[in-house]
Amino acid sequence: MKPELNREYPEPGEAELIEKMVRLVVERMEPQQGRMRRGQHAKATGCARGVFTVGDDVPDELRHGVFHEPTRSFDAIVRFSNSPETIDPDRHAAARGMAVRLVDVEGTPAIPDTDNRCQDFLTVNHPVFPFATPAEYVKLFDVRATPLVGDLLAAAWFALRHPGHLTSVMEIAGTSAASPLLTYWSGSPYWLGPPGTTGGRAVKYSFVPLFEKTAPPGDPESKADDYLSQALGRYLRNRPAVFEFRVQPQTDPVAMPVEDTSVEWDERVSKPIPLATLTLGVQDLDSPDGRALAEECEAMAFSPWNALAEHRPMGGINRLRRAVYLASQARRGAQSLS
Repeated sequence: MKPELNREYPEPGEAELIEKMVRLVVERMEPQQGRMRRGQHAKATGCARGVFTVGDDVPDELRHGVFHEPTRSFDAIVRFSNSPETIDPDRHAAARGMAVRLVDVEGTPAIPDTDNRCQDFLTVNHPVFPFATPAEYVKLFDVRATPLVGDLLAAAWFALRHPGHLTSVMEIAGTSAASPLLTYWSGSPYWLGPPGTTGGRAVKYSFVPLFEKTAPPGDPESKADDYLSQALGRYLRNRPAVFEFRVQPQTDPVAMPVEDTSVEWDERVSKPIPLATLTLGVQDLDSPDGRALAEECEAMAFSPWNALAEHRPMGGINRLRRAVYLASQARRGAQSLS
């Protein structure tokens, strides 16, 4: 069967895989530094206030959800993070994350019968994930759970079964970050359109800096454990950081699959379209207000499913994330909204 544009194709047995993944993630969650941390992206590298402003030239066919009203602005809370479930020094190889929450958002939530008043955009500094489907993600966690040698076995599994995924892992591990102010991608696809299954399209997101990024850090081994947090604080103390928010529509259901998050959607084939800007204004992250915001961030539960129906997550990995994020939130006793 040839796949169609803007359609989802769940795998057989997906519900059982998701149930298993929830167990694996929750079993690995342990208190660190005095509190129960997230199942992934446990260590924050900064939390900042921002403003998300919709452009004045959004194409008519993309004016849905938060993009419905040109020039509309939303207050935002932005959490930067490292990807592991452990609190490690910033110099350790990891994917970097940026979770953006728009607050006081009106509309129908993606999860029925909830009282969400926010829109979360979750992104990482790599355009793809190093796994394609829920089955592969669960297998990776299974292998990594092997005592003492889990990481070595995971590397061998990648090399033998999924060499393309191993390339992604190596690219992530080999990327040095001077600060959390990077280019970020959603990795997974989302609906953009009227609630339901027709009249919209599958898209991916990106946040692209409109400022000069900090130079590479040199030898990461010489850096402090929290050098990324320090770099973010120094930057925002003196100048703003502005990102352009872009959406990339799916134009080929085979070359740009919804159900395989290991495949990069070619930006030369489907050029990302700017829809908004995210501005992190000048602020002191070490001030009492900045420290209070950092505490607030750690009590939050960001999720791709904290979304309007017009922006509902798509694909198996996002269906898995719905259950995993809810279980992680419950284990932490976190607040889902702000």
